[in-house]
Amino acid sequence: MLAALYNGKHLELREDIPIPKLKDTEVLIKVKAVGICGTDLSILKGSYKIPVPRILGHEFSGVVSEIGKKVTNVQVGDRVTSEINITCGNCYFCKSGQKTQCISVRAIGIFEDGAFAKYVKVPESNLHNIHELPFEEATFIEPLAAAIQTFEMAPLRETDKNVVILGAGKLGLLILQVVKNKGKKAIVIGRSNLDLAKKLGADLVISIDKDPVKRVMEETKIGADVVVEATGVPEAMDLAMALVRNRGTINLKSTHGIRWMTDLTQIVVRELRIQGSRCGPFPAAIKMLEEGSVHVLDLISATFPLTQIQEAIDAATKPEMVKVIILP
Repeated sequence: MLAALYNGKHLELREDIPIPKLKDTEVLIKVKAVGICGTDLSILKGSYKIPVPRILGHEFSGVVSEIGKKVTNVQVGDRVTSEINITCGNCYFCKSGQKTQCISVRAIGIFEDGAFAKYVKVPESNLHNIHELPFEEATFIEPLAAAIQTFEMAPLRETDKNVVILGAGKLGLLILQVVKNKGKKAIVIGRSNLDLAKKLGADLVISIDKDPVKRVMEETKIGADVVVEATGVPEAMDLAMALVRNRGTINLKSTHGIRWMTDLTQIVVRELRIQGSRCGPFPAAIKMLEEGSVHVLDLISATFPLTQIQEAIDAATKPEMVKVIILP
């Protein structure tokens, strides 16, 4: 089959990759659409090391092409997406409902071959039916679930009136819409896509070059109740500390290989909460997309065939691009 194989240095477009063979509880998916994630770019940049060779790609949707002998909940022809993490189901974390912390977790597109290919195999337990959702829109289920998880790990309190979102990329714009669905005021700070953030419901957008701390203080008087850092840039954490009010919350999304030095006394004396979060609930994300309470069509910047994978990667690195999708 045709697939883009990462060899540790660059992607190789190959036509001689075998179609994955299934175990009894696995399902073969014919990939219809797959998004390029920041994680993929970090891997290709070399800042996130993974075992190679590897087929990347974990934000995907497709059609069930084949099922293992013990698969019972899906059928050939079903329209599906898959969670990124393959978990053991037996460890303390899995049994206590904390699957993101499974001690044996293996991520699709990172430790298992992913969806930059004609076909990908996944465990039946990872699958979710996307019903009538268009395949391109369904590639947003995984990042939208991660956006939802932001406030599962640190729920917005009744007294939290405003949320500042640092970054107007794909994840930031999804978090923005989750915030608005929760009835909170949303302020987006970024370098690009600010017009799009406004279109998607931001109450206030601020260019990073326009003294955002002063603007937020003018707007909130005491600082933001919640700051979500969705840039992956170390300097943004210093900005988050300057923006958040005392006893406020800073939510961190996934970053790879980034270190941050700060004055810990500030965190103690100001009684700040700092919370990380990872992947989230797929059913909730699917429901939001089906109901139309989150809009993603405007977030699709470009689509490419798999044969133009390098062009797609190059496009995805441009700051004005929100999401680039590959259509195998």
